[in-house]
Amino acid sequence: MKSPAKKAALLIEDKSTMLAVRTALECAGFQCEGYTSMISLLRSARRDDHAAIIVDTSQADVDCGALVAWRRNWLGSELPVIALGPRDALCAASNLDLGIDDFVARPIRGPELLARLGAALRRRRPAESVRAPSVAGCMIDPIASAIVSTSWRVALTSRELALAQVLFENVGQLVTRTRLARDVWGQGVELTGRSLEQHIHQLRRKLKRCAGEAMTLRGVYGSGYRIDVAGDGPTTMRPQQQVAAARLSQERITHQPRSRSASELERNEVAHAAETPVDLLPADRSCASIGR
Repeated sequence: MKSPAKKAALLIEDKSTMLAVRTALECAGFQCEGYTSMISLLRSARRDDHAAIIVDTSQADVDCGALVAWRRNWLGSELPVIALGPRDALCAASNLDLGIDDFVARPIRGPELLARLGAALRRRRPAESVRAPSVAGCMIDPIASAIVSTSWRVALTSRELALAQVLFENVGQLVTRTRLARDVWGQGVELTGRSLEQHIHQLRRKLKRCAGEAMTLRGVYGSGYRIDVAGDGPTTMRPQQQVAAARLSQERITHQPRSRSASELERNEVAHAAETPVDLLPADRSCASIGR
């Protein structure tokens, strides 16, 4: 017996865009249902079983924030929401920050739309018999898109959730910017722009709120990011320590021994470098400056 076609709810006013989306989805086996307003779409989505919702943000009454909230309260977390819009980085970023699963720029290309929809469906599908990763008393809840501890429950956007999952699965190990761009954005690191740093900044704040000082999301200068857990033992010398230690060694070779107070100042500089977060390393004091 042939299985029933998956339904996709479409809220797209532009006729050419609607035709491109409908053609791609129907070729992939979806049954498309078009709506003329947010109200009619939400009423139908609550009543009928849909596999995906696709909306055009250029339509006046489309509110992606309200749509995501409606999904959370009424529709279930498995239903992906894809937004369409102009090829504008700010428009894409603002809508992604509201919690939608992905953003596709016009003009619509069928293969790209289907690939992004397929990835969103896989992310939204509940993990079967897989224990949620837990670090320093904090656990990722992929169904609720949140990080949870005994005292806190902090909501995550879809991008933050994907970043947290990759980093939690590699605690104590460097995760490169290239890998994060590929696994979370599905594109090269040169195309993510400032988006990666902005999402890392927000995720760092939320992890600190949930875990306090027990867990730290560190930037490894010029390479990527790593989650460290307090009490896991000594770590390798950081770039600031290398800079200060190299300068101290060079000066000891080329100069006469100086007074005790000067040596103490140098030791204090090395100690201060060890306590400075890696993220605050300025460009002119990178590892490349060692030996200058």
